[in-house]
Amino acid sequence: MRAGEHLRDLRLTPPEIKRHKSPTVSLPQAVNIYKTLLAHQTAKGFGKPDDYVFFPEEKNRLRCLNTIGWLFNWIMNTLGIKAGPHGADRSFYSLRHTAITFRLIFGGNIDLLTLARNARTSVEMIEKFYASTLSAEMNISLLHSKRRA
Repeated sequence: MRAGEHLRDLRLTPPEIKRHKSPTVSLPQAVNIYKTLLAHQTAKGFGKPDDYVFFPEEKNRLRCLNTIGWLFNWIMNTLGIKAGPHGADRSFYSLRHTAITFRLIFGGNIDLLTLARNARTSVEMIEKFYASTLSAEMNISLLHSKRRA
């Protein structure tokens, strides 16, 4: 990021997973969070292009993921929301499910192919795992809307 550059979103290029290698794009709200984290990490001597955003001082990334998972579980337990509405425990991975489901509910006219590509998954997985809990009433305004020419 160059000085004075205004970002609308973040483009992330994680390692290739299951034949998915294209970048993903964040929501605009992630930009300010990233800028805050980057300033904090830069003040600690990190924040370089190849540094990790979270726990850049920790070279063992498995330990980092375990720490983040432990922190997530601690927060969920402390708030009394570790168990979801159907009794299953929430995991750090459940944040992905929430993000994709919220895009389906609140993402306006987003099509499944665009969402699937950005989430580095398939339309079939979106339909099978993420959209399976949705009802038509959740997006009734889309059912009533008309396409603009």
